[in-house]
Amino acid sequence: MKLFYLTLVLVFSQAAHAQLYQTSIGLKGGFPGYGSLNVKHFLTRSNAIEGSIGGNQNGIILQGMYEINAPLNTPGLSWYYGGGAYIGSYSNSGMLLGVTGVLGIEYRFEDFPLNIALDSGPALNFIPTTKFNWGGGLAARYIFK
Repeated sequence: MKLFYLTLVLVFSQAAHAQLYQTSIGLKGGFPGYGSLNVKHFLTRSNAIEGSIGGNQNGIILQGMYEINAPLNTPGLSWYYGGGAYIGSYSNSGMLLGVTGVLGIEYRFEDFPLNIALDSGPALNFIPTTKFNWGGGLAARYIFK
């Protein structure tokens, strides 16, 4: 039982130090948003929301996700997982609607207000057709402390 409590304390203490910034804004490339404006905002030290708006010459996609973040052993490096939904409009298929999952890694530079993130995960389209996809992206964001 003592091992169980010790494990809980270690897990929660690590999660409590997951982020060292509140909001970051930048660009993210990948599927489903292609090139997009991206914002990540921490609600607590380990819980964040991420939003993107972007697309390509055929349409636009708005995506929102909820993410859990945790540090790794290297300073500035963390990983995250979560999920959300996207909605869009494309000239060739009309409306686009689906849900998505994400697993990623993020690095925050110590001496410069920038982070970079790489993530990937499943996406399930509901509209215009039910279709399974796999997406991901690379983001570079300016950090507001």
